[in-house]
Amino acid sequence: MLIKPFTHAVMFSLALITLTGCSLPMNQSNKQPPIQIHAEHWLNGSNVDMQMSQGLTAYLALDDAFISIASRLHLINKAKYNIDLQYYIWEDDSIGHLMLAELLKAADRGVKVRLLIDDQNGTKLDATLKQLAAHPNFEIKLFNPYKFRKLRVIDYAFRLKHINHRMHNKLIIADGAIAVTGGRNISREYFDASDNFQFTDMDILFYGTAVDHANDVFHAFWNDNLSYSVPQLLGDGNQEQLAKLRQYYELTALQKDQLKKRIELAEKQINKHLKDRPINWAKAHFIADSPDKIRGEATNDQLIYRQMLNIMGEPKQHLELVSAYFVPTRKGTNALVNLSKNDVRIRILTNSFLANDVAVVHAFYQKYRHDLLQNGIKLYEFKPYIERNKRTWYEVVTGNVIPAKGKNTSSLHAKFFDIDGMVFIGSFNFDPRSANLNSEVGLVVESDVLQKYISKSLDQYLQQIAYELKLNKQGEIIWLDQHKDGSIVEYKHDPETTKFQRFAMQAVSYLPIEWMM
Repeated sequence: MLIKPFTHAVMFSLALITLTGCSLPMNQSNKQPPIQIHAEHWLNGSNVDMQMSQGLTAYLALDDAFISIASRLHLINKAKYNIDLQYYIWEDDSIGHLMLAELLKAADRGVKVRLLIDDQNGTKLDATLKQLAAHPNFEIKLFNPYKFRKLRVIDYAFRLKHINHRMHNKLIIADGAIAVTGGRNISREYFDASDNFQFTDMDILFYGTAVDHANDVFHAFWNDNLSYSVPQLLGDGNQEQLAKLRQYYELTALQKDQLKKRIELAEKQINKHLKDRPINWAKAHFIADSPDKIRGEATNDQLIYRQMLNIMGEPKQHLELVSAYFVPTRKGTNALVNLSKNDVRIRILTNSFLANDVAVVHAFYQKYRHDLLQNGIKLYEFKPYIERNKRTWYEVVTGNVIPAKGKNTSSLHAKFFDIDGMVFIGSFNFDPRSANLNSEVGLVVESDVLQKYISKSLDQYLQQIAYELKLNKQGEIIWLDQHKDGSIVEYKHDPETTKFQRFAMQAVSYLPIEWMM
C-alpha cells in the first residue's frame, strides 16, 4: 500500500520536529551599544533650544497618506548618521521597494541602516533582504521568526504559544533625533496607492525629548534574543547580488522619474513645515511595550496600556476613540459605561463589517454595541466605500489608473484617541490582542491644540465617512447613512450584509477565542 504524499509529508514533519525540537536556534547576533544622537542639522534656532530645554517635543500629525510617505522619505534622505526602522508589515510592492531603494542609497552614502521586521511579514522579501544585508552599512533582522519558515503550519501546530505574539510596532528614527510612528505599515494600501482598497490611517512626526525613549525602545527590540539577523536565518548575500539589486533600483527610479520629482516636492513641503512655519511644541511621551511581553514575561509597568493610564489618567470630560479593531470585552464595556454614567462624553469610530479587513474581529465587537448605545455612548462604523473623485497622488505621479472600485473601497486602520486634552497616536488597537499579545508603540501628546484639531476633524467628516448607530423606539440598533444631498438612509441590520453573514457573525461570537482578537 502506497503512502499518500500528504501523509508522508506529515510523518516527515513530525519526525523532523522530534529530532530538532520546537525551540529556535541560539541567536548569534552581538549586542550593540546605543547610538549617538545627532540633532544639529534637523531643527535649530534659539526657539528650538528653549523648547528643548523645557523638555518639550515638536510634532506634526500626518493624516494625509502622501505627506506621510513623504515624511518617511524625508527622514531617510536627510539622515547623515543612522536610520533605525521597525515594522510589522513590509510588503514586496512598489511602496516597499521605494523605501528599500532610498534606504540603500542612504547606506551607500555612509548612513548606518538597521531594519527590524516582524517575521509575520512572510517570505516574499527574503531574496531582497538577503541581498541588502550584504551591504556593510545595512543590517536587517527578523523578529520572533518562525522555526519552519516555509512550512509555517508546523509552527502553528506546535509553537502557537510562541508565534501568536507579534511585534506590531511601526517606527522610523533618523539620527536618533526625529521619528515617525503611528498606524501605517509599509505597503501600498496604507498610502492611497493600492489597486484593491485603501486604508485610512494616522501617523505623527516628532522631534525632541520624546525621541529619546523611542531610541531606547528600538535598542531593546534590536538587541532582544528574538531578533535574528537575516544572514543567520537566510544565509549570506554577496556583492554581485547587491550590485544587481542596486542597478534594478536605479533603472526603476529612472522609469519613475515623475514619482521621484513628486516625492521631492513633498519633501520640500515637509521641510517647510519643519523650518519655515510655526511648529507645535508640547509635552509628549513615547510609550511602548517591552519585548518581554512577547514571552509573556512583562511586568505591569512594561505594558503600554498601563503606561497610557499612568500618563493620561481616566477621562473626566470626554473620550474620543478611533480603533480599526475594536473589541472592548465585557470588562472594557463596563468601564466605558461607567464613564458615560459619570457624564463623560464618549464617541467611538471603528470599522463596519464590510470595511473590516479581519471579519472575525467584527463578530466579537458587535456583541457589545447595544450596551454601549443604551448607555449614551455615540458609536460610528466606517463605511466600506468612500467616493474619491480626484486622482490620488500615486495616480498623478506614476500615470497608473487605480480602478474606481479599488480607489473607493476603504478600510479604517487608524488607532488614536484623545482624553481631556491628551492625544495618543500609535499602533495600539482597543482590543485584547493589542493589550495582551502583541507589542505596540505610540506617542502621547499633552496638547489642547492637537485634541481640538482631531475633534474638529471628526465633527466635520464623521457623517461622510461613517454610519451613525442609534437605538430606535423598540430598542433595536439602526444604522443611519447620510448622503451628500442631506438625505438619510436607515438600515435595520449591518449595511449591505447578507443573512448568512449575520448568522455567521453571531455564531462565531460564541467561540471562546475573544482573547485572541
